[in-house]
Amino acid sequence: MDIDSVIVALYLLVTLVVGIFAGRNVKSMKDFSVSSKIFPTSVLVSTIFATWMGGGDTIGVSERIYSVGLVFLIIALGQSLSIFFHAYVVAPRILRGFSDKISIGEIMGSLYGKSGQVMTGISNIVFSLSYIAVQIKSIGYVCNLLFGMPQFYGIVVGSLIVIAYSSFGGIRSVVFTDVLQFGILIIGIPLMANVALEKVGGYECLLSNLPEQHIELTSYQGSFWLFVAYFIFCAFPAFNPALIQRILMAKDERQSIQSLVISGILYVPFYSVIAIIGLSAVLMFPGIDPNTAFLNVLSYSLPTVVKGFAVAGLLAVIMSTADSFLNVSAISATRDVFSVLWPSKMNDRSELLLGRVVTILLGVVSIYIATMFHSMIDFGLYFSNFWAPTVVAPMFLYLFNLKTDVKTYLISVFIGFVSIVVFRYSITDDYIIISQVVGAIIAFFSMLLFGKYFKTLNHTHDVDLVVSRI
Repeated sequence: MDIDSVIVALYLLVTLVVGIFAGRNVKSMKDFSVSSKIFPTSVLVSTIFATWMGGGDTIGVSERIYSVGLVFLIIALGQSLSIFFHAYVVAPRILRGFSDKISIGEIMGSLYGKSGQVMTGISNIVFSLSYIAVQIKSIGYVCNLLFGMPQFYGIVVGSLIVIAYSSFGGIRSVVFTDVLQFGILIIGIPLMANVALEKVGGYECLLSNLPEQHIELTSYQGSFWLFVAYFIFCAFPAFNPALIQRILMAKDERQSIQSLVISGILYVPFYSVIAIIGLSAVLMFPGIDPNTAFLNVLSYSLPTVVKGFAVAGLLAVIMSTADSFLNVSAISATRDVFSVLWPSKMNDRSELLLGRVVTILLGVVSIYIATMFHSMIDFGLYFSNFWAPTVVAPMFLYLFNLKTDVKTYLISVFIGFVSIVVFRYSITDDYIIISQVVGAIIAFFSMLLFGKYFKTLNHTHDVDLVVSRI
């Protein structure tokens, strides 16, 4: 076994040990889901950043930068705006109204009863499974290209490690492994970008030798409006369930805002590093499958030891997102679906046991799903459509201190789903990316208009927090 393989193996072993050790005192579902609000800001920053930055943000973003150029960096940075919106608008509202909740499903349950909680739970599972599958697919790519291991075996090995500590220790294991993974990724990935940049002769040489379309900043595949569509998608607040969980883990509003803002700022240099890798691949490996751009730079351009740390950094990026979404999906299945539909069969002990079992089952399902798609970003976009009408629209309504009754909510969600289907089949494939934004907006206005018409629109209780009276 060479030194690079030793570095990677040690990283995987340490991750497993840290995850198991950190989760040894989990004794309740609250411990499993949000712990006891004991984490310092630095830890919250680490887990927010590591969770948000996944395989789609390394292999996936480098794929698009390799294909369309530097403009995708500008598009990807729209996610920082989304983080800032969550920091200054979403987090204060949630913590003032729902600081005792452990999931976004419970928040929706408070607003729209059992129907809202169960629908959110199911949507969360579907939404999270898409994220987990993307990460698992990324593990397969890494193991196949870098170690010659068949993708399926690479997927199984990496996934089993994540499933093991996530099912044992829940959020405590996830958070402490995220801290470790954050430390690894902020060393390994920038180190890889620096070596790649040296290989192509530095910044000036890189920019002067790129095709002209690769340095265009406001045109995506030759279209300004397509650039706008992609930027809107990235900047649009999606009330990501893992991000909402991190907000609920904060001690107070101040800590939540600080953690989110610092994380949003950190994405700017990190996405820039990914862009350097993707653009360097254009010069180093012209004509390759864009999905392998990042991994080709990693496999064929780095010296020993640097390569080992870079691989560990990439796996840290992937696993930190997979474990977080595995945790939130298991919480949703347990607390927002099973405990709501069969409350008589649930106590704290059985709920914790079920949460661990569901974590394992969802991990296995994700392994199967990971074999069903080609482009990681496109796969994630498709399943995001289920989340937007069900959760994003009513949560936006809540930001205006408004809610409707359950019947109006269900009608509006249905209209949102229909609008997504109609939009996807009536627009060119290039603009399908904003279908979930369209669905959320139409569901939002449906709740607003039907609520006024049926006189079911009313203010929530905390009147002093009204953002705007419509």
